[in-house]
Amino acid sequence: MSNVIDQVVQVDALRKYCTDVFAKSLPWQEAAVIADNLVDADLLGVESHGVSRVPGYLKRMEQGLIERSTNISLITETPTTAMYDAGNGWGQVAGVKAMEAAIAKAKTYGTAFVGVNNSNHFGTCSYYTRMAAAEGCIGIAMTNSSAMMVPFGALEASLGTNPLSFAIPTGKGKDPVVLDMATSNVARGKIIVAKTKGIAIPEGWAVTKDGEPTTDPIAALEGFLLPMGSKGSGLGIMVDILSGVLTGSLFGKRVPRMYDDPEPQNIGHFFGVIRVDAFMKQEEFYQRMQEKIDETVNSKPAKGFERVYMPGEIETLKMKKQLAEGIALSPAIFRELEQTGKHYGVDIHDYIR
Repeated sequence: MSNVIDQVVQVDALRKYCTDVFAKSLPWQEAAVIADNLVDADLLGVESHGVSRVPGYLKRMEQGLIERSTNISLITETPTTAMYDAGNGWGQVAGVKAMEAAIAKAKTYGTAFVGVNNSNHFGTCSYYTRMAAAEGCIGIAMTNSSAMMVPFGALEASLGTNPLSFAIPTGKGKDPVVLDMATSNVARGKIIVAKTKGIAIPEGWAVTKDGEPTTDPIAALEGFLLPMGSKGSGLGIMVDILSGVLTGSLFGKRVPRMYDDPEPQNIGHFFGVIRVDAFMKQEEFYQRMQEKIDETVNSKPAKGFERVYMPGEIETLKMKKQLAEGIALSPAIFRELEQTGKHYGVDIHDYIR
């Protein structure tokens, strides 16, 4: 079997290409936000939420399941809260709007929570929490998603992977501490990537529709994801309550599958921002954070581990490396991206030097 060689694309070129592809159908400003969000995921090494999503996103748009522009409307508002209707538009656009509103409110009042309903897939949660951390605030983000995960002990799916993220600032010019996790053992997007690449998945990621363990990504996609144990199941339920029940979005088994059901998803997002200096002096917090970081990363590593990392540190290192060297796309993902661009009259080879 011959070696498979990834296609390396420089970050700015990939971002511009994706923007131009989306801009064939969407307002340019929205296209730029969506493209930046997807490329950001690839930079972090989260290819399941990266540019591999471009074909699927546009297919749903062409089917009339996502609007071609995001008309966001304000439903309710208080000094420290807000609820937005995304108008069945793009999750990334609505997510940025909501997080910006949460940051502005928190800067004035100390804390804020903002919800969004009638929305769609919004990419990685950390894209939004890092927005808050960049402003010296603590960011929280979560979203519900298609019912494709079984609650702990069940054989019927009533939960999405329901990810959540926290980002904690650590000082000017320093990387934030970031947790971004699905409540399943793995994000469904990783199984989609495995299917695209034609490779098996590890046992424990999913079960077939009959509840049997499987390493076949096709059988897994037809079946159900497994939660990260009873705690992951419980956390997934809580995310569904805050993102779905509280916001007036669909929740649980009511949420259509993104790639299988021909109807709008109407999922919800939930964002929180905490202004650090509403609790203690900013510099004191940064000093205490450094102490926490030091005691963690300087821990004696267990057998089989080279060192101990803070949450998000590995992804940050990956990002810095790919910013310098470019993003490596698998041949399968590159080919899908190339074909999608061709369909919209955009040639990816015009962007590769």
